[in-house]
Amino acid sequence: MLMDIFSSLDAGTSLGFSLSVVIWLSGFVGALVLVNSFWVDYSAGNLFVYAIFSVVADLVKACSGKFFGGFVVGQVCLFCSILFLNLAGMVPSVFGVTGHLSLTFVLAGVVWFSLIFSGWTYNWTRSVGQLVPTGSPVLLIPLLVLIESVSVLIRPLTLGVRLAANITMGHLMLHVIGGYLAEFVSGSFMMSSLFGSVVMGGYVIFEFAVSFLQAYVFVLLVSLYSSDHYVGH
Repeated sequence: MLMDIFSSLDAGTSLGFSLSVVIWLSGFVGALVLVNSFWVDYSAGNLFVYAIFSVVADLVKACSGKFFGGFVVGQVCLFCSILFLNLAGMVPSVFGVTGHLSLTFVLAGVVWFSLIFSGWTYNWTRSVGQLVPTGSPVLLIPLLVLIESVSVLIRPLTLGVRLAANITMGHLMLHVIGGYLAEFVSGSFMMSSLFGSVVMGGYVIFEFAVSFLQAYVFVLLVSLYSSDHYVGH
């Protein structure tokens, strides 16, 4: 019988022997072996890391956040932190912190509040004025202010839920696939075991891509939110 799939999200999950964990680990190791030749070349690894930093930096520079002191560096560090935590949660029996709202909501809330506080402190009249779209009818202004205020207030919630939901779904799928493959492999032959490891390895590589995309989307949305910050000339 399969264990409760949500048990893989518990911080106190047992580290005892489990065939599903072994299959999960085999897929994780297999994915690392596939990219091992790339990381052996030190210069290639440097170019890859530099390319990632450049993509994130260019993303931030396309928004108003480029005018804030240290915002670009902060966003790059935020991206690296989220990506590292996402990848760390992929390791079997390691607690995936980015799959829980207790971290993602607080992280999103701190970043969002910093932008809001900075904008309203810098020029609160301009910040209030952004709640009313240009050319709005006078009678609709109260309703538009309410709608814009709600849309701004729910931003940290959507940021945190989006990251946690996508990472949690990936962990659950790894747990489910590992459990089914464990039952399949336990009653089959060597070829079936090899096939199971290949399937798990392929899905682990897919989750690597998801981990990168979720960190990128998080930074992208924060950068877009920075465009609401008034920038004086």
